[in-house]
Amino acid sequence: MTVFDTSYANQYDAMYGDKDYVAECDLVAAAARNNGVAMGRVLDIGCGTGGHSLEWARRGISCVGVDMSPSMIALAEEKARTLPEKAQLDFLVGDARNFQAEGPFDVATMMFAVLGYMNSNEAVLAALRNVRRHLRTGGLFAFDCWYGPAVLGVRPEDRVRVVEGAKGQTIRSASTAIDSFRHLAHVTFKLWTVDGDRYLGHAEETHDMRYFFPQELELLLEVAGFGPPVIRSFPAGGEPNDDSWNIFCSAVAV
Repeated sequence: MTVFDTSYANQYDAMYGDKDYVAECDLVAAAARNNGVAMGRVLDIGCGTGGHSLEWARRGISCVGVDMSPSMIALAEEKARTLPEKAQLDFLVGDARNFQAEGPFDVATMMFAVLGYMNSNEAVLAALRNVRRHLRTGGLFAFDCWYGPAVLGVRPEDRVRVVEGAKGQTIRSASTAIDSFRHLAHVTFKLWTVDGDRYLGHAEETHDMRYFFPQELELLLEVAGFGPPVIRSFPAGGEPNDDSWNIFCSAVAV
């Protein structure tokens, strides 16, 4: 099934309503400052419904958001209508591996484990090289991803979550199968939406998520034209350990 199709996209904001986009943008901004990078233009790859892109625009930073899901981009554009007219924000539908936006950019991001949707080495390198093409030399690439030692050590558990929304109640189950040879986690989401005693619909998607190891990331980034990455536990910060499911990485375009 297509990832982030209309049914899933329409539930996305309700499911991740507690995601702290402001704090994540602060983290990227801090990484930019630490590397002496002025944030004039930001490229938000895998922007989803625009959480990070909208925050950059609110801060007066020019931003282009890119996502391969037309449904997600449509929702992002709808939310962008609430911004002041002077806000510099554009969206486009495109694949991380080969989209073309008018650059160069000072900062590029892939937040919310977007890089993990690149399942093969070929796909990862294509995406990283495309990021590099869009960045100026000395620009910053920042992203988060799943951390291999924790994925294999902790192992994902099946989960069920219930979310109250404007259009009723959504019940989401998530189950994961690990393919350790290919560094993939196959996550199947099932969503049921009800309003009182009325059944409103069902959606199901499987997201194949790649997880990464530090030396692997350093090599892939080097091949794509980046310097050595700074890798921290996400969102807590500090050096990652075998319990750090997510990591935040930043690397300078060379």
